[in-house]
Amino acid sequence: MLPLFQIIVVFLLLLIIAFAAPKLHPLLYTSIFFFLLLFLLTTLIFPFVKTYVVIFDIIPDPFVTLLIGSAVLFYVSELIAEHLAEAGYSSLASMSHFAVKIAILTLWLDQTTILIEVLSSLIKK
Repeated sequence: MLPLFQIIVVFLLLLIIAFAAPKLHPLLYTSIFFFLLLFLLTTLIFPFVKTYVVIFDIIPDPFVTLLIGSAVLFYVSELIAEHLAEAGYSSLASMSHFAVKIAILTLWLDQTTILIEVLSSLIKK
């Protein structure tokens, strides 16, 4: 409930800034967006992810952390890309989202190579 209240306060603060200093509004909006995103990640998302990893402890080790980490990275990338697109930098937004997708695939590279080795050994037999 507290983060929702804080988001409402930040929204009201941004509305006041939009009327008081309209030329500074995009800069302040972007900085507040990233500070709020960092705050929400550290106070809500990371503890939630740790709890989720403990819940799915029965699944082999790297898969749960990779799945949840990939989902969080993808969602944060989607938020940042949407923010950049709203600011008028849609090409930069799509490029940053593509870079995060490549980073997620790189995280899965070790598990993928193991899977390909197992499948190729089964095909050869």
